[in-house]
Amino acid sequence: AARALARESNCFKCHSISKKSDGPAWKEVAAKYKGKADAEAKLIRHITSGEKVKFEDGHMEEHTIVKSKDPAQIKNLVEFILSR
Repeated sequence: AARALARESNCFKCHSISKKSDGPAWKEVAAKYKGKADAEAKLIRHITSGEKVKFEDGHMEEHTIVKSKDPAQIKNLVEFILSR
C-alpha cells in the first residue's frame, strides 16, 4: 500500500529506495532520522505541506504533496520510508 501511494503521488520521480536521484534515497532519509523521536512528524509535515526543498544545484521547488488525505495511509508511507 505504501509503494502504491508513493507511485500514485509521483514520489519516485525524485526518490528511490536505495539510490540517490534528484532527492535523497529513502535509505538515506531513514538513516538521517534513525532514533529521532520527531522523525515521523517531520516526514508527515514534509510530504503533506508542500514546503520548499533545495536541490544540489541550488534551486528550490515546492515538495509534491502526497495524494492522500487519509492519515493512516500517510503514516503507513512514512513508516515505510523510515523502515528502509
